Amino acid sequence: MNVWEVSTEEELERCFAIRRAVFVDEQNVAADNEIDALDRAATTRHVLAEVDGRDAGTARLLVDGPGHVHVGRMAVHAWTRGTGVGRAVMMKIHEMALDYAVDGVTRSELSAQEAAMGFYRSLGYEVKTGERYLDEGIWHQDMILDLRRADVR
Repeated sequence: MNVWEVSTEEELERCFAIRRAVFVDEQNVAADNEIDALDRAATTRHVLAEVDGRDAGTARLLVDGPGHVHVGRMAVHAWTRGTGVGRAVMMKIHEMALDYAVDGVTRSELSAQEAAMGFYRSLGYEVKTGERYLDEGIWHQDMILDLRRADVR
């Protein structure tokens, strides 16, 4: 498995293809809502994972400000779920998030689909308020994790 930060337009398009397959094709998210202006914002960073030469997973990192980031658009192809691809993508995202640490800490926040909350809990995320909300017809809750350099392996 290879996981890296996206650095080319071609790699970004590969991320978008994974997201379309997962969110649009599998979960019926409106195609017009999947790719947004934040994807190409100057401070947005993307991760791409591949397994045996096949694109497998992606996520994006939004910088909310010093010491605070937002993880979004985390997606892994169905054929890779349960294999560690999602964890590897998140570990790379966490490593990148620490570039914005203040006093050694970066708060990472995400909007978790309720079906994926167990996965995020396994990474140390906690429910922020417990308030659930619909996003694209899917129930979500906000989760947070304070990252410290020693926590990212």
